[in-house]
Amino acid sequence: MKKSFLNPVIIIILFACYSLTTAQTAYPKREVRGAWMATVKNIDWPASNTETSGEQIAEMVKMMKDLKAAGINTVIFQVRTECDALYDSPYEPWSYWLTGKQGRAPEPYYDPLAFAVSEAHKLGMELHAWFNPYRAVRKIGDYEQAANHVSVTHPDWIITSGTGQILNPGIPAVRHYIAKIIGDVVRRYDVDGIHFDDYFYPYTPLTNQDSLTYLKYKGSFTNIDDWRRNNINQMVAEVYDTINTVNPHVKFGISPFGIVENKYAGT
Repeated sequence: MKKSFLNPVIIIILFACYSLTTAQTAYPKREVRGAWMATVKNIDWPASNTETSGEQIAEMVKMMKDLKAAGINTVIFQVRTECDALYDSPYEPWSYWLTGKQGRAPEPYYDPLAFAVSEAHKLGMELHAWFNPYRAVRKIGDYEQAANHVSVTHPDWIITSGTGQILNPGIPAVRHYIAKIIGDVVRRYDVDGIHFDDYFYPYTPLTNQDSLTYLKYKGSFTNIDDWRRNNINQMVAEVYDTINTVNPHVKFGISPFGIVENKYAGT
């Protein structure tokens, strides 16, 4: 009796169709499906810095459930917008975007980061803490800085560029400070990851704001732009080493600069 076999090409096509169908109906085991939850200017959460603690908590619960229903498995929650904190920090003041006054704790008290971690994990999602490493004052005069804000306690660390202020990346103490802030969060909160967005040096190039810092710390560098790039490299390396020392299971990532259309970047 003659045996019949399927053509190998047909087998490959059938397998490809099956794989494609499966990929569309089941999430890959380790794929990150993330959503950024911005807190600065109340972009995503909370809707207003005048809401009660209960309203903010209810809003967070709904947002987490909506993200889970949309297929998200990783929430990247902004916890440091302008050298402030949306968590109980021993080093930096409570965020203006949370309570309407920088340095004012939520009343009744709750810890947004601890709550976000708990809610995300309850729904089977990861919670990553998102930090702006250098931005200190998004817009000068927008609101009053708290007495323990770094722009008040260390004005020598601050660079003014346009209408904003940043921590000076060329100062080694600034690098250590950022690593300390992040190490504290990794140590005290059950976060699954740490993220930076693309805010390092200002988009409008500095002129001579850091020229004295360059002369003091340039080392063997003869080009200020190369020195500036190395400042960022050193900070990232120190943060990475800090995270791995405290909890090597915590992920560390940096968002690239996103361009919607070339015209916005002048390219």
